[in-house]
Amino acid sequence: MIDYLPVMLSIDHPHPELETWVAARFEALNGHPVHIIRRQNIAETLKALDPAFLKAWLWDFVPSDTQRIVYFDFDVIPLRPLPLLPDTSFAVSTDWLDERARRMYPSLSASHYFNAGLFVARRETRACFNRLKSFALRRDCTSPFVRDGTKEQTPFNQLIQADFDVCWLPRAFNCLAHTGYSDLPTASMLHLAAVRAGQQWLIMEAVRLALANELPTK
Repeated sequence: MIDYLPVMLSIDHPHPELETWVAARFEALNGHPVHIIRRQNIAETLKALDPAFLKAWLWDFVPSDTQRIVYFDFDVIPLRPLPLLPDTSFAVSTDWLDERARRMYPSLSASHYFNAGLFVARRETRACFNRLKSFALRRDCTSPFVRDGTKEQTPFNQLIQADFDVCWLPRAFNCLAHTGYSDLPTASMLHLAAVRAGQQWLIMEAVRLALANELPTK
């Protein structure tokens, strides 16, 4: 078994009861308690940043002896136990990358493009995270990463893929709403990314109620 620390970045979660449920369900399914990062856990100097960019500081938010993290956004629902995780530097599932984005970022046009809301990373990736910090602190409205709407996801793709051979996990590892839930029957995690604001919490509450009597096994 590969050891890891599950980490959820939960800045200003509008429904703390759902945050608690997600963390408890992940632990019940996988046997690992979730390390939750909240606004009170981050430095004052970072509180003005877009929360999406705070994942650049993940290695600063976890215990110094942590060697591997499984990171997930707070709009991710654990459905089934995670698959056996590979012993590799960085593992993740793919996301879409449309033709406009491929023209904007030729370095990614021939490769996969990962979704940054759920991934597995070892400590040796920390240098990439540090470079993402630099980008987050100096970015402005003229940056193409801001204009293309991907926020931290595209620069993170470029930084990680420049330094590491990414291990591409099945899409059922991170079942994305905007892919039409095609992997839902076998999904480990359901990710409500790109769902219209507010609706993700209604969906999450409906799933919570639907699974209320389920007794997940580790």
